[in-house]
Amino acid sequence: MIVMRAAIGAEWTKLWTTRTVWWALGAAAMLMAAGAGQYAIYAGNGDLAADLRPDGRVPAGTIAVLAVGIAQLAFVVLAMLVMTSEYSTGTIRATLAWIPSRGRLLLAKCAVVATVTLVAGTAVGLLGALVAVPLLGNLGDTRAAVLVGDALGIGAYLTLLAVFATGLGAALRGPVVTLVVVLLLVVVLPPILQVPDLPVLNRIADSLPGVAGNHFLHGDADPYPAVVGLLVLAAWAVAAVLAGWRVMHHRDA
Repeated sequence: MIVMRAAIGAEWTKLWTTRTVWWALGAAAMLMAAGAGQYAIYAGNGDLAADLRPDGRVPAGTIAVLAVGIAQLAFVVLAMLVMTSEYSTGTIRATLAWIPSRGRLLLAKCAVVATVTLVAGTAVGLLGALVAVPLLGNLGDTRAAVLVGDALGIGAYLTLLAVFATGLGAALRGPVVTLVVVLLLVVVLPPILQVPDLPVLNRIADSLPGVAGNHFLHGDADPYPAVVGLLVLAAWAVAAVLAGWRVMHHRDA
């Protein structure tokens, strides 16, 4: 336990002494604010789907949920660079000299990434909702409990997505290939599979991390309950971390 705490402390210090984390969090806030403002304007013009406007009003948190599709890119970049930058710069050798256990190192990185993303992701979700409130005007549903619940959901979604990116970064090692694979699974493949509207392709799309996360965030009941979407995303995160551990265990730095 003491060794694990020391490993987490080392990774925590390393993260906050780099500029990457500040640029990524700043970018996430700007992307969320811009996206939330845009979607709030759409809502004011009546351009949102009817299912996003229960009782004719638009929850401010729903606007933040829509905008997270843009802001998530900054969190993904931050998470994957925590792992891949070590290989790109060669500092992984020094890191492994300090923390020889590959599993402990990967878990420490995941713990740090998860903590930072949960707090920052929830804060960014609140920011998106607060940006939307004045733009929605009387059309908005600004109940605090709903707004905070949506923000916490965004934080949970981004946390699992970040852990997924960290594990994938450990498995693939390169920043470019890791980012490409994450974007394919989260952003690119889902609409390609859903456009033909074939049951088998829709089922495949529903099993991908991005779609599962969206089902959770939107509270869908079809094709599965929202909590199942969160569990599907968690399964992808665990699988990525296990794949990363296996590669780190069997390959030299």
